[in-house]
Amino acid sequence: MSQSNPDQAIAPITQGPVSAPIYGQQLPDPHGPQPPFGSHFQPTLPVRQSDYVMFWRTPAWRWWRPVVALLLTLFLGVLAATMIYGVSLFIDTAAGRIDPLSAGYDPFDITALGFLANNLGLASLIVIAGLVSSSLFKQRAGFLASVVGKLRWGWLGRCVLMILPLWIIYIGLDTWLSMRAGASLNLAVNPDTWLLAFGILLTTPLQAAGEEFAFRGVTNRAVASFFSNGRAGLVAGAVSSSLVFTAAHAAGDPWLNVYYFCFGLAACYVTWRTGGLEAAIAIHVVNNVCSEAFLPFSGVGEIFHREAGTAGPLVLVGMVVIALAVALIVWQAEKRDIQATAAPGESMANALAGLQATIPTPQQPPMYPRPPLPQPGPRPQPGPENPPPPPRGVTGDDPAPLLNPRPWESS
Repeated sequence: MSQSNPDQAIAPITQGPVSAPIYGQQLPDPHGPQPPFGSHFQPTLPVRQSDYVMFWRTPAWRWWRPVVALLLTLFLGVLAATMIYGVSLFIDTAAGRIDPLSAGYDPFDITALGFLANNLGLASLIVIAGLVSSSLFKQRAGFLASVVGKLRWGWLGRCVLMILPLWIIYIGLDTWLSMRAGASLNLAVNPDTWLLAFGILLTTPLQAAGEEFAFRGVTNRAVASFFSNGRAGLVAGAVSSSLVFTAAHAAGDPWLNVYYFCFGLAACYVTWRTGGLEAAIAIHVVNNVCSEAFLPFSGVGEIFHREAGTAGPLVLVGMVVIALAVALIVWQAEKRDIQATAAPGESMANALAGLQATIPTPQQPPMYPRPPLPQPGPRPQPGPENPPPPPRGVTGDDPAPLLNPRPWESS
């Protein structure tokens, strides 16, 4: 686990030893191609075709990165949500809407301002997830949205328009059946109607997107990155992130827990098939906004009551609607050839491989030739063919010394 992904690994850039420059030696141009800093540089983006789930399994992957990513996302998410909700709690207390010190105070009886603060706290996960991806995995935040490095707004809008009729029919049919059974909607304009109406339209899409970035983005990828096999990573990431997604809703009703888990699996599947979070965000946004359509006229006090008995087998209908939405989106993705895999680090790997081949290794030039050493053997004797050399200090035919070393002997 401590090694980088062998499927994504490339040969490290190395350079031979460089000796000190010698007179006449031609060294490489300092402004020419140079190796990256360090001899074991590894790309932080996939160098092979990878789907969304395995995008963090790169040559630079290390086991501690996903662990720190999960812990940091959890810590910063709880911190941001606590701070934002704390502001709303202070405002509601100052306005006399709640009394947290009273014996009958129920923290799950949330106010309209607290509901919007909760949405904004979850929306902060978009920023947190982007920071985690860019700081720990050296991938810009756009690659957390999709494999193409950005959020595909056109594809997101098309997904919303495709599946919105399904939820309108589902919510309408559910409301009609409830009224036929004698249930009363108890809808009325109240002091929080306009605040909730605009607040839901503005903050609920951000809340849904924040959960997708945190669960289908960070959690899903972090778990999947521990596996070199893509299918194993897909299954492990989907199951783990769906379990965390279910636990985060803190529901005591088993039907609700089954619904949340299946919702998470469906979101992971459509993310894998489309190569990005856009389709999962669309399903989440449409589901939440349509489910909250009557809240401005009925209140939000009971929305977080999820104890046993609050749901029933009717949630199976909601699962069928989600399955239809996933099938419709996958069909459109195949029809429109939506990119589901990418290898943005491949060009970098090829460039580094070419760079390694073009960097010259300076060679030690040959030493200047030396005169031959005298061979061992008898020295030639002076004679007519071998006259002795002239004495030192004597030039030409003049036997007189150039300098008299003993001037006192001169006559």
